[in-house]
Amino acid sequence: MSSLASPRVRSTRPVAAPKRLRLVAPARNHSGRTPFVVVVITVVSLGLIGLIFMSTVLQKQAFEIAKLDREATALKSQQESLAHELDRMKSPSGVASAAVRYGMVPNTNPVFLRLSDGKVIGRPSPALPNTNVKRVER
Repeated sequence: MSSLASPRVRSTRPVAAPKRLRLVAPARNHSGRTPFVVVVITVVSLGLIGLIFMSTVLQKQAFEIAKLDREATALKSQQESLAHELDRMKSPSGVASAAVRYGMVPNTNPVFLRLSDGKVIGRPSPALPNTNVKRVER
């Protein structure tokens, strides 16, 4: 505690003149820049390789899409052709020509049934095998 109470004593040593300060050039460190350049070149190279790979994959998919489009068009044309043929076969003339091909004989004396009262209109007679029938050809 006595040090707090005592007045400050000045040193009697002579003070040295201050040294002059001067600017110093920064130290050149090339080793710090080299890893950065290597990383940047690697990243850019990997990006370009990725772009080339993606372009190749997309081009292959475009060719596959074009091929599948052509196949879908051909299948649609075939489906329309089959639907047309089915409509032709389901028509009355198509059914009649198929029946004649299978050996069926058309009845030249048709009989009708009235549904309201169940009355048979006409005189039924069996169809004869060698009846002269106009053949319906395909």
